[in-house]
Amino acid sequence: MKPLEVFLVLSLLAGALDAQRAGGLVRRAPKPIESVHLDLGTGVLTHGPAVKNRAATTLADFANVDLGGFVGLDSGNGFCEWFDAGVKGFQDNRSDLVSSILFAYCSSKLSTGSGGPGGSTKLGFYEGYLVGGGAPTTTVAAFTLTGLPGNTGSSSFLGGFRCYFLEVSFDPMLAFADGPIGYSWKFLDTGVPGVLAGTWPFLACVGSCSGIGGTLPDRQGMYDLIDRYCPPGTLRSTFTFGSTSGSYSSIAMELREARDLAATTLYYNASVTPNGDTLQANPAVLGRGFAAVLRRNPVTAPGTFTLLVRTTRLAANGLTPPPPVQGRLLIAGPLLGSVVGTHDGLIGTVQAQIPASFELLCRHFTAQALVLGGGIVLSSALEGTVGTF
Repeated sequence: MKPLEVFLVLSLLAGALDAQRAGGLVRRAPKPIESVHLDLGTGVLTHGPAVKNRAATTLADFANVDLGGFVGLDSGNGFCEWFDAGVKGFQDNRSDLVSSILFAYCSSKLSTGSGGPGGSTKLGFYEGYLVGGGAPTTTVAAFTLTGLPGNTGSSSFLGGFRCYFLEVSFDPMLAFADGPIGYSWKFLDTGVPGVLAGTWPFLACVGSCSGIGGTLPDRQGMYDLIDRYCPPGTLRSTFTFGSTSGSYSSIAMELREARDLAATTLYYNASVTPNGDTLQANPAVLGRGFAAVLRRNPVTAPGTFTLLVRTTRLAANGLTPPPPVQGRLLIAGPLLGSVVGTHDGLIGTVQAQIPASFELLCRHFTAQALVLGGGIVLSSALEGTVGTF
């Protein structure tokens, strides 16, 4: 914004803004009063905490939600974008699969439930980002959020605003490597006509508002600095809102990852009359390939086989299958999936990709092959647990 534009804005706000710094504006704000959850895969927005699978847990591998009591403002309509830099990985969680993010924001835009458009922003996440930009980065994800809960009264900036914690969950999860990272907030909507955005990020303390300046990083590698790109792609300034009351020039953001869990695999066969064909596989790891190997005994003509994946292991000698299937049935329960492969009479393989879905983490499964070629027979079986490594 030009100096004249800033002057006009401040006149319009009539003292509502508490501070101005080169490159951005801040306003005092109450802390978020309501929690909201957005499932990015389905688009379902719910008020209150999300219900999660208790068998698997998450942890915060980047936690910057020590709110400083201010929101940051800038030109709207997509003209300005702010970037924060930090270092992810203080928990040393090896999976690096981000299951959700949590951030705080305020909006003067009228909520959709009250007949308005709701708040909007675009968030971006990057590997290798450093303060001041310039270095090559890798884009992990960038997505636009619209129709977010906003103000329930007047839709004008002067008429009020409301603040929220918003958790956004991903399915599949995001592969986000530890190390230097950046995340961005793009001011999409408009509040004060033609000038400021109507939805703003809550600012968080750097070094827990300890007064750390822009020359020293905190324990997560964050400086009391924000990079301002106006228009996006053009770095206009690297600025700070820091003051004697503390250092709060960062955008509130938390990255939650699936907690490390070792995948397990156990092979078994019928205890009294074991099946001749054997089945082996690598552990089932989220986001990675899964390969199962069938070995025939005795050797037969080439054919096909189907890897059946179910939920339950049959104990001891299993069950007798209906004719013409030969061997012992060793798995039961709902069918979770199946993969078809071929064999040359001696060996065969099937491959599949395990989705990086948090819902699959800690999932117990069993698998057995139904083999064609020289009759229809069942192989030995395996049971396992889906993990992150």
